[in-house]
Amino acid sequence: MMEQQIKRVDFFESQYNAFNFTTQFCAAIAGVQSGKTFMGSHWAGKKISEFKTMNGLIAAPTYKHLQHSTLDKFFSEYPVLRRYYKEQKGVIELPTGGKVFIRSADEPLGIEGMTIHWAWLDEAGMMARLIWTVIRSRVSMTGGQVLLTTTPYSLNWLYQDFYLPWKEGKDNDLSVFSWKSIESPYFPKDFFEKERQRLRAEEFARRYCGEFRKMEGLVYDLPPEQIIGPIPEFYKKGGFVGAGIDWGFKNPSGILVASIYENSWYIIGEWKEVGKTTAEIIQASKNMRSEFKIQRFFPDPAEPDRIKEYQDAELNVAEVNKDVKGGVSYIQQLIKDRRLFVFANCTNFLDEISSYHYAEGKEGKAEKDEPEKFNDHLMDAMRYLIFSYDPGQERIVYQQSGGIKPFYPNLNF
Repeated sequence: MMEQQIKRVDFFESQYNAFNFTTQFCAAIAGVQSGKTFMGSHWAGKKISEFKTMNGLIAAPTYKHLQHSTLDKFFSEYPVLRRYYKEQKGVIELPTGGKVFIRSADEPLGIEGMTIHWAWLDEAGMMARLIWTVIRSRVSMTGGQVLLTTTPYSLNWLYQDFYLPWKEGKDNDLSVFSWKSIESPYFPKDFFEKERQRLRAEEFARRYCGEFRKMEGLVYDLPPEQIIGPIPEFYKKGGFVGAGIDWGFKNPSGILVASIYENSWYIIGEWKEVGKTTAEIIQASKNMRSEFKIQRFFPDPAEPDRIKEYQDAELNVAEVNKDVKGGVSYIQQLIKDRRLFVFANCTNFLDEISSYHYAEGKEGKAEKDEPEKFNDHLMDAMRYLIFSYDPGQERIVYQQSGGIKPFYPNLNF
């Protein structure tokens, strides 16, 4: 049996209010080092005591963050539970019969299939939209509560699908609590003011005030006016239609569809799923080919066996240029020239592009000039397609009575 522990925990007002939320879903969105993880740890501890024989979940965006931040704080507050932690199995096996699953959100398959009575997602703003969808389904049968603790990293799903519906009073199942780093009695006031002077106003507001702003160091700074409403059957208006493919299984697989119209690229369709086999990705590609009239697919060349299966399935596969820097630079110029537009219903793509950023430089080390490899599946798919497309390979097919006859235009001017 677990030892009986009686412990006084002191919260400041904003922490206390978030700790006692009554809705099914709550987001505590606050500045860095402001006590979010501390509060989340004790909320999880409360749920463990309430659901001694049931299952819960603690998750963080990456395994590294899970081990060195989330669990480190949780076990420092509840050291008695460390002895029940089976790291290889990713579970705390409670002596009362319940389980607390410990998962990294960069492998969504590890969360699928659970039935849980509560969940704590630490630094949820770094997680993909898919995790939010999966978590909601995992508590659908139990009506369990879910707590999200995070700094606002970008204008992604957390902003679009959680914060705005709460702010506009559209979803009574949601609640949001927000506070600045300085509200913690332990945060140094002089450092807060120094950071206010050092950082751009937008970055300071995001990092230390818990306010939603665009992320610093974005690879692609897509203006809002280049996000447009979807146009039905756009392939009839445009010219070439292609799709980039980023392979995955434990991590999501991604298919991104884009079309050229009046010398501009339009992102018109997407597919992003986890745990899909090559056969299932091929079927999804065929479905999208039928829907969008895709002419060629541009897959990640790192997996030739999968490409061979694509070719055997009679999907038109093109060669891909994997020059990351060159591809990124080319797409950046398209955005700058207002020659790249995105349909607003491509929500996974918009989530990724809002947080696709360069690594922050660390003291004594040069800043990387390539993007962070995190939640970038559709970003890679876009680059494979747009940077590899060669109009000289294009084939135009005309329909006439009696059948289809190919016509190959002379593009050598």
